[in-house]
Amino acid sequence: LAKVLQNAPDTVVKLVEIKREKPITADDKIVKVFGKVVNSKTNAPITASLSFESDTLRFTNSVVDGNYFILIPSVNEYVIKIEAPGFVGNMERLDIRTFEMKQLEMNFKLQQIEVGAIVNLKNVLFQQSTANLLTESSDELDMVADFMKANPKVEIELAGHTDNRGLHVHNVKLSKERVEKVKEYLVSKVVE
Repeated sequence: LAKVLQNAPDTVVKLVEIKREKPITADDKIVKVFGKVVNSKTNAPITASLSFESDTLRFTNSVVDGNYFILIPSVNEYVIKIEAPGFVGNMERLDIRTFEMKQLEMNFKLQQIEVGAIVNLKNVLFQQSTANLLTESSDELDMVADFMKANPKVEIELAGHTDNRGLHVHNVKLSKERVEKVKEYLVSKVVE
């Protein structure tokens, strides 16, 4: 038995052919994305603009009563931007790489612009243990820069953090370097 286990592969993969009853049609390659855009405090519907962008495609949709739906190709990765006057914009990533999904509900809550509002930038990412921004951070930082251009009287405070691995002194220094890198990026975009 020990000899058999010793010669066994680490991973066993069984490939199974999926047999379709009918070929994939153009309708199979489309997903209906739908949902609501609401105020994060009151849940009231918001008039907003949504854009779904991939490497080669861009779809936009206006939301009048808080409800939206859009038909998009089902085998792409998208950056979704949700924007509304008087609200902090939001950005999400959507990776759809299947012909099996027909509908997807995505609801968005936007935060009203007000003094003291705290906004978490989920997609501002750095190379591990450095202050080097990853390229996928540019979408969200560009949205912040656009917000600042559209609202020139708004002042923002940047704060950052690291995980708790390593020395505390090093992490504090790295946090400050990362905030400075974000500030440099935003200043370069807003001043352009």
